[in-house]
Amino acid sequence: MLMKLAPKKLRNPRNFYLGIAAVVLIAWIGRYFALKAEQEKVAQQALLVERLAQLDATLPKQLDAITTLEYVGLTYGDTIFYRYRIDLAASSLSEERKASMEARMRRGLEQLACKEPQLLAMMRRFKFHQEHYYLARNSTLFSIELHPEQLSCPG
Repeated sequence: MLMKLAPKKLRNPRNFYLGIAAVVLIAWIGRYFALKAEQEKVAQQALLVERLAQLDATLPKQLDAITTLEYVGLTYGDTIFYRYRIDLAASSLSEERKASMEARMRRGLEQLACKEPQLLAMMRRFKFHQEHYYLARNSTLFSIELHPEQLSCPG
């Protein structure tokens, strides 16, 4: 009981202000590095968009007898998008044939992605992924998404 009646020890306001200054300084430093990282990501995206435009212009458009590459570009800020057109009616393909085509295409695309370690490293660093979209004459056949963290590349 006597302790409650004793006068409280005065605290130095300097420590209070130093604590607030430290918190503000830490917040400012965190914000600085966040902005710097965002600027780097925007610069990398601009470089990627430029390279994808070059790639779109130089890649062969006719991949095989029935498959045509229509577009390569960056969408949604984090997706490298490839659009293919297959010269078949979707209704002419059975579900089993579509599934086997999708599995074959997925294996091929994963092997191709594994051959590009620089691209995979960039995709991991900036959290990009690839989407390969296959269209038939009258509808969508299937879409394949490749996330670098889900690939099991040898070596």
